[in-house]
Amino acid sequence: MNLRLKKISIENFKGITQLVIDFHNRTTISGQNATGKTTIMDAFTWLLFNKDSEGKSDFNIRPNNRQGELIDNLVIKVSAILEADGKDILLCKKQEQNWVKKKGSEVSQLQGNINKYEINEIPKAEKDYKAYIDDLMNEELFKLITSPQAFTSLKWKDQRTILLKLVSEVTDQDVISTNQKFSPLSEILKEFSVDDLTAKAKKALKELNNRQAELPARIDEASKGLVQADFAECENQKADLEKQINDLTEQESNASKASEALTQINNAIMQKQFNLGDLKRKANEKLMDQRREIQRRIDDAGYSFSDTIREYEKTEREIKQKQELLESNRSYREVLLKNHKEVQAMQVNEDTLCCPMCKQMLPPEQRETKQEEFKSNKQKSLSDIVKNGKQVAANIEAFEKEISILKEKLETCKANKVEQNKRKTAAMEELAKLPQQVEISGSLEYQTISAEIEKLEKQAQEMGTGSGYLNQLRQKKQDLVTQLDRVKSTLTGKENNERVQTRVSELQQEQRTTSQLIADQEKELFLLEEFTKAKMDLLSSRINSKFKLVNFRLFENQINGGYKETCECMVNGVPFSSLNAGHRVVAGLDIITALQEIYGVTAPIFIDNAESVNDFNIPDMEGQLILLKVSENSTLEVEA
Repeated sequence: MNLRLKKISIENFKGITQLVIDFHNRTTISGQNATGKTTIMDAFTWLLFNKDSEGKSDFNIRPNNRQGELIDNLVIKVSAILEADGKDILLCKKQEQNWVKKKGSEVSQLQGNINKYEINEIPKAEKDYKAYIDDLMNEELFKLITSPQAFTSLKWKDQRTILLKLVSEVTDQDVISTNQKFSPLSEILKEFSVDDLTAKAKKALKELNNRQAELPARIDEASKGLVQADFAECENQKADLEKQINDLTEQESNASKASEALTQINNAIMQKQFNLGDLKRKANEKLMDQRREIQRRIDDAGYSFSDTIREYEKTEREIKQKQELLESNRSYREVLLKNHKEVQAMQVNEDTLCCPMCKQMLPPEQRETKQEEFKSNKQKSLSDIVKNGKQVAANIEAFEKEISILKEKLETCKANKVEQNKRKTAAMEELAKLPQQVEISGSLEYQTISAEIEKLEKQAQEMGTGSGYLNQLRQKKQDLVTQLDRVKSTLTGKENNERVQTRVSELQQEQRTTSQLIADQEKELFLLEEFTKAKMDLLSSRINSKFKLVNFRLFENQINGGYKETCECMVNGVPFSSLNAGHRVVAGLDIITALQEIYGVTAPIFIDNAESVNDFNIPDMEGQLILLKVSENSTLEVEA
C-alpha cells in the first residue's frame, strides 16, 4: 500500500482559521513557533484516528479567543485528498457543538460535540468510517512510518517486540550450524532448553564446589588418626626379642636340669605373662579410642566456636553499617520536613507581578499567569518533597527492620558461643578424667592370671635346682617380655594406620574425581554461555541487517554473568539518547525506511523540527516527505 497526502483543508481547527495546502513528494512548511506547523499534523491524525500527532485522544481542537475562552458555534472541519495505490480518496470530518434547549428553559445548553464523517462526499457512520480507515492503514503501523520519533519514543520492550517480529525465529539448530563446537548440544537441546541446562549445570557445580570445599578438612581430620611409628623397625625388634626370649627359655631348660614338669611350669608362667600383656594392650587400645573420640568433640566445638565468633563480628559490622544508613535517612527526613514547611509558607512575591522596567502592576491576565506559575511550581516542589519523604520513610522502616533482625542474629550468636564453649569445656573435663593408661590390676581377670603366675612361680621355686641362676635367666627374660609387650602395643597402630590410610586415599581420590567433575561442569556452562551469546548475536545480526544506518543492541552483559534483554538504538556505537536533534531525525528515517520495505507500505512522513537536518542528511525515501521547519516567518510558508 502506497499512501500519499495530496491536499488538506483545515477550518477552525485549534489556532488555524482556514488553511489549504497542496502537497508534493517533498513539501516544506516553515514558520515561527506557534504558527501552526504541528497543528497541521494534529489535524491530519485527527481526521484519520481522532487523535493528535502524539497519539492523545483527549486534546482540545476548538479555537480560543484572546481571553483564552473556547469560541462556541464554530464548525470545525478537516478534509484531505489521499492517494492510495494511485486511487484518490476524499476524507472529510466535521465537529459541531450540540446545543439543546431543555423544556421550560429559554437558554440552550451545550451537550457535547457531534462528529460527522464523509468518504468521497458520501456521509458515513462513525463505525463505518473507522472501519474504512482501519482497512486503509493500521493505526499503529501508520504512526511508526509517518514520524521519525514514533519508534524510538516507545518503551524499549515495545520496540523489542516490534523488531523481533521483523525476522524469523532463531532456532537452536540455526546456532549449532554456525560453529562445530556447538555440535555436542545438538541432541540434548531437543529435550531440554538452554536455560534448563544452565540451571542444572549451575546447581551441580554449586554442589560439587561445596563438596570439594569440605574434603581438605575431612582428609586432615582422618590423617590425625595416624600413629607415628617406624613399624618396620618394630617388626625387626619383635622378631629379635622373641628370638632372645626363646633362647633364654632354652637356657633355662638346659641350666636347670630340672624335670620336664619345671619346664612346663616355666612355659606356663611365660604364657600367663603373655596373656597379661595382651590384656593390658587390649584395655589401653579401647582407652585410646575413647580419648580420640573426646578429642574430636573438643576440636569440633572449637571450630564451631571460631565460626560463631566470626559470624558475631560480621553481624556487629552489618548493624553498624545499617545504623549509619538509618541515621543518615533520619537526618534527611528532618531536612525534608524543614523544606516542606518553608515551601508551604512561601507566598507570591509582589515584585514578580510588576513590570521589571516600569515597576507598574502587570495586566490582570499576566498577573494571573504569574500566580498560576507560582502555584504550579510550589505544588511541584511540595509533591517532590512528599515523594522523597515517602521513600525516606520506607528506607527508615526497612533499615529498622534489618537492624532488628541482625540484633536477633547477634543474640543467637551469643547463645551459640556459650553453647559451644560449654560443649568444649564438658569434653575437656571428660578427657581429663580418663587415665593415661588403664589400670587393670583390680580386674578379676588380671587378678586371676596374676594369682596363677604366682602359684606357678612358687612351684618352680620349690623345685630349687639352680634357683639363683634360673632367677637371673628368668629376670632377664621378663625384661625382654616387657620390651616385647611395648613393641606389640606399638604394632597395634599399624592396622589402625592401614585403615586410616585407606580412608585418606579414598578421600583424595574423591577430591580428584570431584575436581574433574567441576571442570566438566564449568566447561559445559562455558559452552552454554557461548551458545547463548552466539544465538543472541545471530538474532541481532538478522534484525540489524534490515537497517542501513542504525543498529539495535538487544542484549547486555550482567555483572554477575549471563545476559539480559534490552533494546537500545545506536548510530555508529553512539546511543540514540546521546545523538543531536538532526542525527535523531536521520536515524528515525532509517527505521521508517526499513519498516516500509518490510511491510510494503509507504505513507506521508512528517519531519518536525526539520531545520536540524538538510538535504545532505536526509536519505533517499520512497515515501512522501513533509518537513516542518522553524523559521523567522511570522506566517506559514509552504514550499514544494
